[in-house]
Amino acid sequence: MQNAKPTTLSARHGLVLLAVAGLLLSGCNNRRGNVEATTATPTQAAPRVTKVRAVTLKEGVLTVSRTAGATLAPLRESNVASSASGKVLAVLVEEGSRVGAGQTVLRLDDATARTAVQNAELALEQARINLERTSRSTEGSLAPLQAALQAAQANLQVAQRRYTEGQQLFRVGAIAQVELTSLEAALGQAKSNAENAREALERAQRANREDLALLRVQVQQAEAQLAQARRALADTEVKAPFAGVVAEVYVNPGEFVAAGSRAFRLADVRRLEAKFRIPPSEAAKLAPGTGLNLDYGGQTYFARLSRTSQIPGTDRLVEAVATLQAPLPPGASASVRYTLEIAKGVIAPSGALLPGEQPRVMLVENGKAKAVKVEILGDNGSQLALRGVSAGSQVVFPVPASLRSGDALEVIR
Repeated sequence: MQNAKPTTLSARHGLVLLAVAGLLLSGCNNRRGNVEATTATPTQAAPRVTKVRAVTLKEGVLTVSRTAGATLAPLRESNVASSASGKVLAVLVEEGSRVGAGQTVLRLDDATARTAVQNAELALEQARINLERTSRSTEGSLAPLQAALQAAQANLQVAQRRYTEGQQLFRVGAIAQVELTSLEAALGQAKSNAENAREALERAQRANREDLALLRVQVQQAEAQLAQARRALADTEVKAPFAGVVAEVYVNPGEFVAAGSRAFRLADVRRLEAKFRIPPSEAAKLAPGTGLNLDYGGQTYFARLSRTSQIPGTDRLVEAVATLQAPLPPGASASVRYTLEIAKGVIAPSGALLPGEQPRVMLVENGKAKAVKVEILGDNGSQLALRGVSAGSQVVFPVPASLRSGDALEVIR
């Protein structure tokens, strides 16, 4: 009997624990039921807000950059010809050498030219001597004629005075008619003598002037021949007409060069031309004087458009020429970059366009998305020039795939 009591107490304790566990489970079930009831109560759902980024549109000019291959050439290049004929004695510079304006490049045999100069100098000296000698002799030959004229004029004055006095005496009866007649005859002879002396002097002066004029012409001819001979002597040195680089020499020492034949090629590499070909539509938009960038050897140089041909070639492109000042080798290939104006309008990213047949963009208006139809005025691949939207508007970019017109938006920075 004593052993049975403990067993009964243990059973009671177990029942009590079961009861407590049941109460706890019951309380938990009640709370879950309340939560489920609360959740099941119908309530109004909060509106969906899409976070987007936006770009503020601005009015502007849409441009595009173009690149074309170009070939460099000297702006000024000349095949220099020899002005004289003769054997080449020496070539004073090598190909590729820089020369200054007036520097001698070739020297020809000048023996004949020097002899011609000496002969011309002698001829000029002789002509000058003849002129001086004739001038002195002219002065000597004119002196007697001038003295004779002076004497005849003095005799004429005396005869004129005597005849005047005779007339007065004849009127008062102091001399006879025959004496007055004799005085008149003497006056006539004096006049004739004076006139003859004057004509003789004038003839001599005329002849002397003609002789002197002819001799002066001979002196001028001799001076011209001397100048020509000196030029011919100077032409035996073929010189550079301008500063540049001797690109090529066409003759060698010992060869004969004819007057007018080319001797060397000279290029002015201080200023270059970049020649390239572009579509006619682009050439029409590039005005002379437009600035360009020329890339060569990893460096960028500034160039300026000088002209376009306006006539398409066989490849339907037109030739354009730009000038630049740069230490670049003629004949090299380079790249020319230029900018063209495509259109004017409201500028927007190309990615802001919505998919579809009609061009549209999504604007942000009063916190909501609004799809707006636009007209594309130009496209350079990364930006658009649009019509139909105003500068200052905000366009969604990039555009989420799920975004619809009317959706609430939150613009994030």
